[in-house]
Amino acid sequence: MAEGHAVHGMAARVRRLVGQPGRSSGPPSGSFDPVVLDGLVVRGAEAHGKHLLVQVAGSPSTVHLHLGMHGRVSVRRHRLALGGDGLPRTDPPVPEGLAWRFLTATLLLEVTRPTICEVLDGAGVAALHDRLGPDPLRDDADPEAAVARLHRSRRPIGVLLLDQGVVSGIGNIYRAELLWRARLDPHSPGRAVPVEALRALWQDAIDLMTVGLGAGWIVTDPRQLDDARELLTRGEPVPRWRRRYAVYLRRGRPCPRCGETVRAERMGLQTAYWCPGCQVLHG
Repeated sequence: MAEGHAVHGMAARVRRLVGQPGRSSGPPSGSFDPVVLDGLVVRGAEAHGKHLLVQVAGSPSTVHLHLGMHGRVSVRRHRLALGGDGLPRTDPPVPEGLAWRFLTATLLLEVTRPTICEVLDGAGVAALHDRLGPDPLRDDADPEAAVARLHRSRRPIGVLLLDQGVVSGIGNIYRAELLWRARLDPHSPGRAVPVEALRALWQDAIDLMTVGLGAGWIVTDPRQLDDARELLTRGEPVPRWRRRYAVYLRRGRPCPRCGETVRAERMGLQTAYWCPGCQVLHG
């Protein structure tokens, strides 16, 4: 499943279509009929956690997408011949699992195999934002609200980080690596973790996910982080280096910090990874 930084990257790519009228197509469903958006103009796109919202000018509707495990959003240039209206005369081949296609004079947006593809009105969009927790990558995120949601719960911090109603956008890789970096055992109840530790955890989530957004992939290794930040500061792309994680997918291997054997167990809907040697259990 795409973590929050990836969905923010998708929103940035969708924003390339802003101001361009397009042909909207795809199989109609009970919650989404692409035909009603035909000929309209994309006016914006945003992410909130793992949810992607595409606003369309000339309509009170917003397309709400959640990709789940297998969904994909692509935006690419095309060379299709244009008709008299300035839009392509023909359609490219239909990919398997197509849910929505928006075709402009120069760009092709395709959404395939999403878990959710629906149209929301203004009230629906507001309700979605209300039920999602603060997103480390959104400018309107309230750090103290995030800390308060984590600190008032008796549930394990490892469960809370994946609860999108508590904090939005963090997935399993970030959960494992953030807690290792913070030296927090995932079994620690949220209310037992010191507030300052939670504030530092939130700030680290912002930092890691910002690098992930700029790089286009999850970077958590300290050396790779330094190199990625330097490249991003210079406006250069970050190569797809070999991925290095401290604990994620490293069950049974030594912790790179203390040498203790990394453990793993089911926690929530996904497997949690942690080091019992240097990640402290609070409470």
